[in-house]
Amino acid sequence: MASFAAPVSSMDAAAALCLVLILATTTSSPVYGQQPSNGGCITEERDALLSFRAGIRSDPQNLFSSWNGPDCCQWSGVRCSNRTGHVVKLDVRNDLFFDDIYHSWYSENPHGMRGNISSSLVALHHLEYLDLSGNYLGGVDVPIPGFLGSLQSLRYLNLSCMDFHGKVPPQLGNLSRLLYLDLNNNWNHNSYGMMLHIEDISWLLRLALLRFLDLTSVNLSAIGNWVQVVNMLYNLRVLRLRRCGLVFPQIPTVHSNLTSLQILDLSDTGFHTINPTYWFWDVGTIRHLDLANNEIAEAFPDAMGNMTSLEVLCLGGNHLTSIKPEVLGNLCNLRVLTLWSNLINQDISHFLQGLPHCAWSKMELLDMSCTNVAGEIPRWINQWTDLSTLQLSSNRLEGSVPSEIGTLGKLRQLYLDGNYLNGSVSEEHLDTLVNLEELDLSYNSLHLMISSNWIPPFKLRRAYFPRCKMGPHFPLWLKGQKGVVFLDIRNKRQVAKDT
Repeated sequence: MASFAAPVSSMDAAAALCLVLILATTTSSPVYGQQPSNGGCITEERDALLSFRAGIRSDPQNLFSSWNGPDCCQWSGVRCSNRTGHVVKLDVRNDLFFDDIYHSWYSENPHGMRGNISSSLVALHHLEYLDLSGNYLGGVDVPIPGFLGSLQSLRYLNLSCMDFHGKVPPQLGNLSRLLYLDLNNNWNHNSYGMMLHIEDISWLLRLALLRFLDLTSVNLSAIGNWVQVVNMLYNLRVLRLRRCGLVFPQIPTVHSNLTSLQILDLSDTGFHTINPTYWFWDVGTIRHLDLANNEIAEAFPDAMGNMTSLEVLCLGGNHLTSIKPEVLGNLCNLRVLTLWSNLINQDISHFLQGLPHCAWSKMELLDMSCTNVAGEIPRWINQWTDLSTLQLSSNRLEGSVPSEIGTLGKLRQLYLDGNYLNGSVSEEHLDTLVNLEELDLSYNSLHLMISSNWIPPFKLRRAYFPRCKMGPHFPLWLKGQKGVVFLDIRNKRQVAKDT
């Protein structure tokens, strides 16, 4: 059984759009290019870059292999201004960081650099873009360097997943031109704890142009006025405060100034109640709202119904027993709804009927795993024509699998495991699922009645069939699935295949 939150293993479409807009603003100026007008970079800046490289003890991806010619503007990860020759961009991020984490939770980040950040970078007075993310340039007792606050031309700063510890330097408040600030410390391989902390967040008020702010897993528990401070960052499009130990004020802010906010992540924050006057309910521009893992048990306020721009709503890991249909009725743009691990305890048809009908044909991901829903999967599920992920694991569903599921041609992930489903599954259920990559029918009472000469239209990567009746021989239709990386066809028996 797999459980899906919103598709945030990377960025969702809304975040990607926002990031593209930010990057366009930051890097599309015509003064940028690979070759400055004088045919070479500025000597002092070249020396600064070489000093930075000297502080790197390990470079597994050989990102610095090109850093040996006289013209630093030609070096990998470096960009200069066509007009002035000054270095304006340094991007040596580890693109493989999240791939490594995905394949091994305890990964030691084999592709990340090791070392420290040289203070020589302060010589890059015209640097506008700095991305060092995914490299271990921190460590125990190593804080974010305060001297980075001297790079006052910066518009983009990404220091995420770098294993920094200690206090976030308030000197970052000197970066008044900053549009993008990412200090996400969530993927620390040594601990789930919050290794970074902020004692006084008022320095953020000096970053008035900020559009993107990610403080995931930065400890903010000592700050009682975070709402007031954040509410003054009028230009914010993306705000991520996941797992920050937030303290919610006794008198919540009634009106929000964040009239451009599109993505708000307050998951794992530990608050248990939803006050109808909380500052974010009146932000009609929010497209992505993540309130997962907060143990919320009370009903959502009617004000949620006014958030008509919502496309992604993540409510998994709470104690919800229901959501009033009138609250969701106007959310016609909803594409992703995650409700995993709640206490809905309703008939699935009744619950789904309460979701906005105007969004049925737009829904791409529905996760209701571990919600204790019961009854039969409705045949009218075929009206959810854009579904790519349907996750109904570990519930009390019964009856047969409707053949109408086979009309959902965009399905990539179908998880029906851990229920009381019975009857047969045939080619009719699968014949048009051309995009299917993951299929889990395990721990039901299902009989896969598929002819030996049937050729599947899909290419599975993961397939799970424990306790499914499949016949005494290995199913011939599975033999052609050359891309399968995990296959489970017997109870307590697993067969692994290489790609």
